[in-house]
Amino acid sequence: MKIPFNVDAYTARLIGRENVAKIDGAILELVKNAYDADANICVLYYEKTSNTFYIMDNGYGMDNDAIISNWMTIGYSSKKNDYQLKSGRIQTGAKGIGRFALDRIGDICNMISKTSASSIEWYVDWRDFNIGKKITEVGAEIYDSKRSFDQFISEIKNNNLKDLVKKHFVTCGTIFKLSFLHDEWDETLITQIKNGLSTLIPPEMENIFKIYVFSEESNLEDAQIFVNDGLYSHDYKIDFKVNENGNVNIKIFREEFDFGLKLDEIIQQTAFTNDDKKYFLGKPIEKNIQINEAISGLNIANIGPFYGCFYFSKLSMSKQDKEIYYYKDITGRKSTIGTFGGIKIYRDNFRVRPYGEPNTTAFDWLLLSNRYRKSPAAPSHPTGSWRVNSDQMLGSVHISRLNINLPDQSNREGIVETKEFKLLRDFLIYIIREMERDRQYVARILKKYYDDSHYDELYENEIKNKAKQAKNKKSKNPINNPSTSVDADENSNKPKVDAEIAGRVIDNKNDKIKILEEENHMLRALATTGIVTNTYVHEIKEATSRLRTKIITIRNAIDKNKPIEHISEQINEALSIQNSLNSWFKVTIDMVKKDKRERKFIPLKLSLGNILESWETVLQTKHINIIAEIEDIKFKCFLYDIESIIGNLIANSIKSFENARVNKPEIYIKIKSQENSISLDYSDNGKGLDSKYKQDPNLILEALETSSRNSQGELIGTGMGMWIINKTINEYNGAIDLSGNIIAKDGFFALIKLEGDVKHD
Repeated sequence: MKIPFNVDAYTARLIGRENVAKIDGAILELVKNAYDADANICVLYYEKTSNTFYIMDNGYGMDNDAIISNWMTIGYSSKKNDYQLKSGRIQTGAKGIGRFALDRIGDICNMISKTSASSIEWYVDWRDFNIGKKITEVGAEIYDSKRSFDQFISEIKNNNLKDLVKKHFVTCGTIFKLSFLHDEWDETLITQIKNGLSTLIPPEMENIFKIYVFSEESNLEDAQIFVNDGLYSHDYKIDFKVNENGNVNIKIFREEFDFGLKLDEIIQQTAFTNDDKKYFLGKPIEKNIQINEAISGLNIANIGPFYGCFYFSKLSMSKQDKEIYYYKDITGRKSTIGTFGGIKIYRDNFRVRPYGEPNTTAFDWLLLSNRYRKSPAAPSHPTGSWRVNSDQMLGSVHISRLNINLPDQSNREGIVETKEFKLLRDFLIYIIREMERDRQYVARILKKYYDDSHYDELYENEIKNKAKQAKNKKSKNPINNPSTSVDADENSNKPKVDAEIAGRVIDNKNDKIKILEEENHMLRALATTGIVTNTYVHEIKEATSRLRTKIITIRNAIDKNKPIEHISEQINEALSIQNSLNSWFKVTIDMVKKDKRERKFIPLKLSLGNILESWETVLQTKHINIIAEIEDIKFKCFLYDIESIIGNLIANSIKSFENARVNKPEIYIKIKSQENSISLDYSDNGKGLDSKYKQDPNLILEALETSSRNSQGELIGTGMGMWIINKTINEYNGAIDLSGNIIAKDGFFALIKLEGDVKHD
């Protein structure tokens, strides 16, 4: 015998009052229902004197059959399959539980709903849904109504609202009256609701679907909720669109700079191009790629089309920054974080909460602050990667119910974090990175232009030269008289500086800089050790486990008096494992030996030969072959700088071989001398660069840049190896050429040049 399931009436409470945690969330659900009814006006009204709340819309209404068959059936939604209205509007709901948000607001609900052919009233007391009753034992009252909308709201005190209803609620619509409210409707709550509604729909929907929030004293203008139109002050704007074929179009608008009449001069005297001039004058920087070129593993067939718009706004700037970067005036710019800030998601023109919602953990759901803390470089930093902070970004991402792999959570608190959602998040970071790169490109050029025109280095050299002159004129200018200057005019009002003392100050500064540089080199070497160790962490664990097993086997063999030959064989295998670990530790620990903390002439063939020999021993377990050709020369450098470059390149090759499963993996290294420099030609026959780097391989040189993912689609790896290489190259006034990777189908190619003193044996 089959026994049917029954449902406790309290389930309605779980769905309504307890599933919709906050009152503003319940109200947003009911406003969505008004939108789904094809309304063009939705009105909310709270009356303090009677402690009642109304929500009204002039949509198509419900008749008797719709109430009984649809509205009264938990989980039923006519929008699941038939979700497009005749007007073309896409309905947002599909779960059939939004109506229970009424219970979250108040205990008693009266409703009047009119269609073009009928008028009904409906009444329910949510307190009837108590524990102990079955859902079939609880009912609501429904009956034909002869009242008009005006008569239904005749008791309310706001005449402006009555006029609005009389004008726009003519033949169809629905009005709910809620009493015995659960919350205290103070000014704070009402402001919170208004702020939430102001971001509920995108700006382009404002004339299609108007929202009003009335109180007893409100007039029409004060009651209307105006959606922010995005025309607030900003510095960069980024439009992006991904169509159903996976084509990505990105438009970046530079709106941060004001060169006045100096634009032509700056374009001519800097590295800016003629295209840059057009971009400064309003033309967008446009980029067109395929979505899988932006994010590996992101398939348009799985995620579906979407589009959006982001804005970057700095909140402050120094007087000097304005002078250096020609920033436009931002006097009076106010933060919009409290209401409009953050990146918000809209599905079919309605917000998906709580993304981008102020004062919640979901405000920074893209983790922009975390990126900022990891890379706090200034925009003009020559090798660092500037990152935008969360309080500087706002914007919107538009998806649809057709994005089936981005489903809403049942509790309306966001989107289910599927693999596709994580990839979408990575794509949005990619969009932001495009803006960050352009702003950093502009800042670096403008900073160089400023430095070149302010002659700081010339002034410093002049002070040094005069300090030398002062030392040769001690009899005329004794050092114990600091007020005396070798070049000061006694009648001048300029401050008198003792050049010799200034020289000592500069020398002291240079000594400190030298110490910091050495520490920086050592930290990079340690970072490289960590990166390389991360590459082999699984091998280390496996080798340690195997060694432990061998030791146990040997001990058992001795206890059981096994033949000496057997014990000897096990000992030899244990020693082999120990040797592999020793060679590994030699590669890593040797990088930070104290005798390498001095810049001196290094015999590259001998020193790097020893380093590569250690690597060869380690790589034997993976059957990776290193082919090296090193010219017999001496190069003045820190040895661990060269080790760091080679170590990071090899670590990347290892990962590439693992992903590509190359039959005969090989690494090629060729080092030779040039005039006052050396060249390091590095390549491998691995998988090569990810598709998103093919157009611009130099992107891999940025901090935290990685394309490695785990099985869940999450980014892994440090993304620091190539950044360390590039930083080291810059300190040798060198360059790295990655252009060979643009046309290469497989393999990785890097040609590195380091300037410095070279000796030939």
